[in-house]
Amino acid sequence: MSQLDYFVSKYNNKCVILDTNILLVYLVGCIDLRLLSSFKRTSSRFCEDDFEVLNQIFSKFKKFITTPNILTEVSNLGGQLSGDYKIRFFEILSDFINQTPEQYVKSSDIAIDIDFIKLGITDRGVLELSKDDYLIITDDYKLSARCSNSLNYNHLRSTPKN
Repeated sequence: MSQLDYFVSKYNNKCVILDTNILLVYLVGCIDLRLLSSFKRTSSRFCEDDFEVLNQIFSKFKKFITTPNILTEVSNLGGQLSGDYKIRFFEILSDFINQTPEQYVKSSDIAIDIDFIKLGITDRGVLELSKDDYLIITDDYKLSARCSNSLNYNHLRSTPKN
């Protein structure tokens, strides 16, 4: 059984949290696949094939959730697009926000944990939510190393990028 098959069998009826970079790649890819290799926030780490692989992975799961912190980071990064790309990005982000339940962890609860120093507020909040037995899809090695219920996209990608 592959790593992906394992996570699909264990979490396909549970919630999945898409970490910031994974969600950003998906949203930018929805605008224009070619943008992944030219947008400064995705070009050094992702390519068109990554969007296709992520689409296949996402299709295997039924429920997604997000956090205010993830959405803020994605909004700030995607907001660096310009012109029609920026407008389209926010339209797609708006659709995602309206279709995806959002869960909140109080920042004061996050900040008292030692992992806050190592992970920051967004990833520490994701880690806290994942205690409810949610799957995290991330490309962040620090985050994925902290919990067994994370699927590190770097282990699945078809085209390695540095």
